[in-house]
Amino acid sequence: MMTVQDGARFDFIVVGGGTAGNIVACRLAESPNARILVVEAGIGTSKDNEEIRTPGLAMEIRGSQYDWAYKTTMVKRDDYERIEKPNTRGKALGGSSSLNYFSWVPGSKGTFDMWEEYGGNEWTWDPLVPYLRKSVTYHDDAGLYPPELKHIGSGGPIPIAHADLIPEMKGFRDLLTRAWKSTGQPVTENIFDGEMHGLTHSVNTIYKGRRSGSFLAVADKQNITILPEVHSKRLIIDDADRTAKGVTVITGTGQELSFYATREVIVSQGVFETPKLLMLSGIGPAPELAKHNIPVIVDSRHVGQHLLDHPGVPFVLRLKDSFSMDSHVLRKGPLQNQ
Repeated sequence: MMTVQDGARFDFIVVGGGTAGNIVACRLAESPNARILVVEAGIGTSKDNEEIRTPGLAMEIRGSQYDWAYKTTMVKRDDYERIEKPNTRGKALGGSSSLNYFSWVPGSKGTFDMWEEYGGNEWTWDPLVPYLRKSVTYHDDAGLYPPELKHIGSGGPIPIAHADLIPEMKGFRDLLTRAWKSTGQPVTENIFDGEMHGLTHSVNTIYKGRRSGSFLAVADKQNITILPEVHSKRLIIDDADRTAKGVTVITGTGQELSFYATREVIVSQGVFETPKLLMLSGIGPAPELAKHNIPVIVDSRHVGQHLLDHPGVPFVLRLKDSFSMDSHVLRKGPLQNQ
């Protein structure tokens, strides 16, 4: 583990080296004089980790040391039978971009424009989309797709590309496309300009057979210090103005270390760990904090509430004329024994 001296000061501290935190650190590092610390609970070597970088192992690392492996809470309803299910979240530099299932989509204009009510018009689609595209570089080495798709990402640290078209699945793709067209719905290659409507080929965070992730955004940045395998304990908050001045973390040996930011502390630990850290620091619903004898600094009833997640609806179908992927799955290569 990289060592950082207790009491060290940085311009910025990013608490959580995940999908968003690393991108924030990367952007801050564009100022060559800025000194940035990124603290991360998981490993800091995602870029060189074969389990993480190998796309074919994505399902294998669920529940591994790289996964927080949360469990869903049971819901008791007479009309609804539910068993406990895992909720996979990345615990490694790169966060969930280190073990997700690769799909890269920027979202829809309508969704972003709804944010204006809560955060002002700077968070709507038009001013924000240039920054979405700045984070990635789109590759089409074989020239299979419309050249104008180059605009969806150019010069960013994270490479993206269309998924490989498995030859064995061509018949299925053709039938699926024909069925889709029969409903009158569009087939398109461009769902990246704010209108996500139609059947399209998937763009993934895989390039040349390797997983991409936000860990690439902070790689080899001289003014970014990565401190992995430490758990955040609490934010250091100034009593006078109630602003965060730093963070206290716990190492694998139980040692507590505190670091300070002269400019700003960015909390980016994900949807579960961020509210947990806020509440451990005295920011959250007062009744909940009182249960754990945590002094209240800011009574906010919204912290740790209102989680919404997108649904995933898989379709498993039995085909009359099946299409085999055996030759693809059993192909020769580095993964043949995995």
